[in-house]
Amino acid sequence: ADWRLSMVRFSGVDPAWKRASVALAVALAFVLFSAVAGASEEREFLGAAAGRRLAIRIMSREISAAMTPWKIPRPVRKATDYSRHVWDACEKYGLDPFLVAALICVESEGRADAVNQSRVGLMQVNVQENMGWITRHFPQVKTVDHLKKPRNNVMAGTFALSVAMEGAGGAREALCDYLGVNDDRRVDRIFAVVDRMNIAASAAGK
Repeated sequence: ADWRLSMVRFSGVDPAWKRASVALAVALAFVLFSAVAGASEEREFLGAAAGRRLAIRIMSREISAAMTPWKIPRPVRKATDYSRHVWDACEKYGLDPFLVAALICVESEGRADAVNQSRVGLMQVNVQENMGWITRHFPQVKTVDHLKKPRNNVMAGTFALSVAMEGAGGAREALCDYLGVNDDRRVDRIFAVVDRMNIAASAAGK
């Protein structure tokens, strides 16, 4: 029958054409997956939009909560001071304050004297890699002890993160560059703090 002949002809498609079709389908699937993954990595940061007073209050709450396990004296007062430094630094260097505050919560847990190998202070600035340019860009920072001071550390760390952001494809890549390691779990913890602050800012704005 004619239909049987047609089926035989169809089943006899050139193998090279089949391979090309499969390759095209795989390529299209990869492009689609990449687009979806890329879209999911677009982060929302509401710190700047919240305004100085509200943003500082929200950041202070998160930073003081991060301090809790360390029994740091006067955590709310210190967290508020740190949050003011964050706002000022982000205003100067064009970052959203919630991102920087979240990094502080995860990396140092609000401890100004935190030291981890070559990283120091609230933002765990890498002394080994960055001290050379820090002393040139920030004349008041001449020693590691100077860099540990909260305002100096936040200013230098925020500047370094802003430079990473300029050369990165997004906040995740910039954070990995700043941290010096591709650690998705660590970055996800930072983003989780950002998300909490975003929710608080959105709720306050209603």
